[in-house]
Amino acid sequence: MHKTRNYSIAGFTKSLYLPEAFAWVAALIALALTQPDEAHLFSFCPFSYVLEWCPGCGLGHAIAWLARGELKASWQAHPLGVPAVSMLLYRSWQLINLHIKQKRQFYHN
Repeated sequence: MHKTRNYSIAGFTKSLYLPEAFAWVAALIALALTQPDEAHLFSFCPFSYVLEWCPGCGLGHAIAWLARGELKASWQAHPLGVPAVSMLLYRSWQLINLHIKQKRQFYHN
């Protein structure tokens, strides 16, 4: 069973499941809305600054191509694009279900 991740503010306990789920979905939507055929001007990746190579480079482009239904271009940008999107969508679904279970437990006790 999953441990409940909660925080308390003035005695009121709130779950962190829903914010995390929305963060993953928002990140996927943001990546889907980018233009994958344009070069990126800025990167948050420390590997690209220090080593000028990163194992995750192209993953954002792969997700953007995937959102447009371009599987071949997505694969060419990064082969882990489809597994990454699948994993993040599954994780979001899992977190939403955990949030619902937690709410049911709270109201039934």
